Amino acid sequence: MAVLPAMPALSILASSSVQAADTVQEANHVALNQLADKLQLSYQLTASYLETCPAKEAQCYRSAIELTLPTQLSNEELNHGDWQIYFSQLSPVYFVDAGDFNIEHINGDLHKIVPKASFKGFVANQVYRIEFYSQGSQITRSEFMPNFFVAMGDKAQPIKSTQTQRNKETGLPEQAYLAPFNVDKQFLLAKNDATPFADGQYLAEQYQALAADAGKTPDISGKLIPTPLHSQSLDSAPLSLAKGYRITAAAVDFKGRQAAFDYLDSLGFSAKDKGTPLLLQLDAQDPNVANTEARDSEIKNREAYRLTITAEQISIRAGSEAGLFYGLQSLAGLISLSDEQLVAIDIQDQPRYAFRGLHIDLARNFHSLDFIKRIIPQLAAYKINKLHLHLADDEGWRLAIPGLPELTDVGAKRCFDLTEQSCLLPQLGSGIADVNPVDGYLTVAQYQAILQLADAHHIEVIPSLDMPGHSRAAIKSMEARYRHYLAKGEKAKAEEFLLTEFADKTQYSSIQYYHDNTLNVCLPSTYHFIDTVIDEVKKMHQAAGVPLVHYHIGADETAGAWVESPACIAMKQQKADKLAGLHSLNGYFIERVANILADKGIIAAGWNDGMGEVRPEKMPAQVQSNAWSLISDNGHQIAHKQANLGWKVVISTPEVTYFDFPYASHPDERGNHWAARAIDSFKVFSFMPDNLPAHAERWRNSLNQPFIADDSQSQLKPEQGFYGLQGHLWSEMVQSDEQAEYMLFPRMIALAERAWHRAPWELAYDYQGKIYSQQTQHFASQLNGQAEQVLKQDWQTFAAVYANKVRPKLAKAGVFYRIAPPGIRVENQHLVLNSLYPNTELEYQLDSGSWQTYRQAFKLNDVKHIRARVKDGARYSRPSTWKKTL
Repeated sequence: MAVLPAMPALSILASSSVQAADTVQEANHVALNQLADKLQLSYQLTASYLETCPAKEAQCYRSAIELTLPTQLSNEELNHGDWQIYFSQLSPVYFVDAGDFNIEHINGDLHKIVPKASFKGFVANQVYRIEFYSQGSQITRSEFMPNFFVAMGDKAQPIKSTQTQRNKETGLPEQAYLAPFNVDKQFLLAKNDATPFADGQYLAEQYQALAADAGKTPDISGKLIPTPLHSQSLDSAPLSLAKGYRITAAAVDFKGRQAAFDYLDSLGFSAKDKGTPLLLQLDAQDPNVANTEARDSEIKNREAYRLTITAEQISIRAGSEAGLFYGLQSLAGLISLSDEQLVAIDIQDQPRYAFRGLHIDLARNFHSLDFIKRIIPQLAAYKINKLHLHLADDEGWRLAIPGLPELTDVGAKRCFDLTEQSCLLPQLGSGIADVNPVDGYLTVAQYQAILQLADAHHIEVIPSLDMPGHSRAAIKSMEARYRHYLAKGEKAKAEEFLLTEFADKTQYSSIQYYHDNTLNVCLPSTYHFIDTVIDEVKKMHQAAGVPLVHYHIGADETAGAWVESPACIAMKQQKADKLAGLHSLNGYFIERVANILADKGIIAAGWNDGMGEVRPEKMPAQVQSNAWSLISDNGHQIAHKQANLGWKVVISTPEVTYFDFPYASHPDERGNHWAARAIDSFKVFSFMPDNLPAHAERWRNSLNQPFIADDSQSQLKPEQGFYGLQGHLWSEMVQSDEQAEYMLFPRMIALAERAWHRAPWELAYDYQGKIYSQQTQHFASQLNGQAEQVLKQDWQTFAAVYANKVRPKLAKAGVFYRIAPPGIRVENQHLVLNSLYPNTELEYQLDSGSWQTYRQAFKLNDVKHIRARVKDGARYSRPSTWKKTL
């Protein structure tokens, strides 16, 4: 019998040690799962502002986190504190009251709770309270991020009690971990904050002020959004939609033709052999297309059209393919899904602005390809012609770049890897799930599919990969690339695209509290990276058959960056003459990149603050600037200054075009708050983009305080004007496609109205310059003092068209639009309800639990909840309360 050789005693001991370590690790992993599953964590905003902050901080708010474990953990090591809880807090925690736990700020919004030595382990059902103070302010519930997770070593698990749930009736997320807000303690931002709380009573007052007088419901049979320049009813029988249409043999083919007809078909108006003749004529010299002069002749030539509808024929004449496309979109806009007829009408139309855009942030939180493909036809239907895709920021890089796979392998996902070799740090409540809906990127093929779909709808895609600030995803991706090739001994390859100077010891903090999010503008490898990326993006456009016309640099910087950078110190010395006249290296960066783009035949675009740091004479002949400075902070002066340079200025005013802000000043409304506490559809509709300072008469700042807009020394030149208007959806607090659609619609419909059509009630800009305030009456005194009434009547028509024509089409397309909650007022101990839009059903729930359709006022004490829903719809608004309780 063979005898096996004896194993050395040392080997046996080593093997036993490994097995024991594996056993301990497995036990810890099991206990970690138990802790994540059973721990009850609640977050409370205990004071939204304090008059006196600890450590003499200028502005702060106070919060508390409570931890409760229903059962004792069996694992002593984990039970006694060898763990950390990670979470997102948008503004840094800077002071923690005495107790058994500390909170540390890591980077960006990532924090961790760490047990102190005094913590002796969880006692079952004991509440452990951590009170702390954070810089700045957070005021809406959506600003308090979900998906806390607990970690031990390199293992982490999501804490189940901090995950959001989707409400089955509203479709909106619910945050069970977040304690209810109290109006007095969790609503105001400062002692002088006069923001009204948008409870049912406030909404009722707002809705009533905008409502049509009894018996004066507007006739919308010949109306559409956006409003045409000219329209006239014809003395003819109506057109039958049931007959369908027949394209005449003389009809021209053009780009977008199929997309336009597909949309008509989706509305039930289809091609039929014996349908009403549809004549399409393309004639650039036709004087009857539009009968008015436009400031921008390019508009008149490229996008004007004439649409004539009778019972016998539909005729669309235009001077361009875009004009024919928009004529068909107007035909679709006249259609009501509940009516099989169209009135006979003649429309002569052209747009107000050449640039009518929407900016969508895919970088902070990714949104799917399906979302973009669903949005594009909706934008085209309301004549939006630019789609600005924000594809890279601190929290993510969302476009595959051939030759640089690390940008998406690392930069397109967030996970628990503190080295960031495999992913970015968790941010924005993204958690650590293996399949995270906010992770992801567009492949080359997917991006090209977007380009082609947009082009078929006459929409230009403007890509943006933000630099030099907001570049953390790129920076960390290239650092991971550097470490990878350095480990292989390939130093030159490792440094080829490096955006970091490791010898730079500058300490700074970005607006989102990162200390490492700004690429070094003094490194040759930075410009090699940019040149390579732009070339690859341009190739994608060329291969898709869609030229890259505009590229948005971003042009944000981080104050205080590069101060101790050896490369920048050396460059300042070596190129002192070339840098003369610059106030910052950011200006040098923007000039250089803008000219790199110009050399490639691409027009550079950027945000106005960064663009304001350049020397205009060093910039290319064509430049686009997005004017996003606050009007309440005299932002109109910057917009005017840059327009006077001959730049293409696109109005991006946050107080009215940032759709990541709440619809109403209510904690349950999703969104940010730094520029405005509320942006509803009426505010967007009533915007006067040609006259920015005039809004000081009609708006208040984010504390609901009046402000003055001084335009006496900053006038636009008479020959200058704005290039366009853009809506914006930033995604820090938008974590799903549904939420994105909810924030966009219906506000984007109102923006489309203002971008295409200048209303008669808008106050004309005064090129002599004026000072505007709540005391001046320039708006109200125009139109013989009837401006407010004309505006109100115009809104009533818009609201009726939206509710009866637009909203059903959005629903048919599967768009998750917002339903406005009811207004509620009390009369003689009875509740009276109203709504923002017509064609909306209101419902109330009695104590018994049954829902009743609102028909007449009912007793105050009978009601439990009140909500709105669209007629024949299965979705509901968030509930309304008639008084200030939450």
